Amino acid sequence: MNFSLLLALLLLSTTDARARPPVVTVRVLEPVKLMAGASVQARVLVAVAEGYHLQANPASEAYLIATRLELKAAEDISIGKLNYPKGKPYRLNGADKEIQTYEGSFEIGVPLKAKERARPGERILQGRLHYQACDSKTCLFPTSVPVTLTLQIVEARPKSKVNHKGTKYTKQAGLELCSISGPTSAN
Repeated sequence: MNFSLLLALLLLSTTDARARPPVVTVRVLEPVKLMAGASVQARVLVAVAEGYHLQANPASEAYLIATRLELKAAEDISIGKLNYPKGKPYRLNGADKEIQTYEGSFEIGVPLKAKERARPGERILQGRLHYQACDSKTCLFPTSVPVTLTLQIVEARPKSKVNHKGTKYTKQAGLELCSISGPTSAN
């Protein structure tokens, strides 16, 4: 009989934990588009449930777990040093000093660069946001949530220049093409 009661309590506690809304949600702001050879900064929005905070990056103390976004680069896309926001001061109950935390919503900047020879098309960067959420009294176990950053490499517009004689030069796909505008004589 004790085993049945223990099993029932275990199932109830598991069901209750699954019914809670997530403490952290993540989404990429705005569609990410760039041309081959170009750079752009993607913006990842992290929303923290009311009453919770995450440790800033870098963390205020060595024993604290900093919030950290980890993404895997695609073959022709490189990822630069991530831009974490400055944390907000927070004092834990009974603590001597403040720590730097994130509350509410904040953005992480992700610098991306496409290689010169990157072909147009969609790229998907997969990763995880690692964090430990705490309230004013306790901290939850460290965890992570998946992050998917979809970007589009678009075709570059050919660059044109016109010389003083009206000849237009266009560089496209590494070749210099020319076209002559204006009247021509056919002799």
